[in-house]
Amino acid sequence: MLQLAEKASDVRQHFSEFVDTVVRDRPGFVTRNRDILAALNLEHLAVLVEPLQFHANLESDENQEYVGTVDEVEDIVVGGATKDEAMTAIAQMLIEYAEDYLTDSFRLYFNAPNRRKHFPYVLKVAMLDTVDDVKRLIHA
Repeated sequence: MLQLAEKASDVRQHFSEFVDTVVRDRPGFVTRNRDILAALNLEHLAVLVEPLQFHANLESDENQEYVGTVDEVEDIVVGGATKDEAMTAIAQMLIEYAEDYLTDSFRLYFNAPNRRKHFPYVLKVAMLDTVDDVKRLIHA
């Protein structure tokens, strides 16, 4: 991969060309000191996360309401009066979690051994537009 990586100083001088190449042609790699950066467009990223799905467990409690959990993001536990409400609540919580993960808590979550594995799922959720889009990824 190091042979594919361009020097940061070269990319800086031709930044627009680098971005155009990444957006229209192929991923790009940039090296700066010992660090290597990968640049992908959203179509490339979508291919990487395409196989990811969520598996929910829905159980009714003593009040005939549903409690839902998600195997891939074990911190999510929601409730709903119906299965559909529980599934919608799971989708909404996944969106909130993805926003928190990718903004304020990224360094903490990505470096936590129990949350690092959530990263590809968080990216998949972040790429979607609506709660219904996320809901379609959940299999119960």
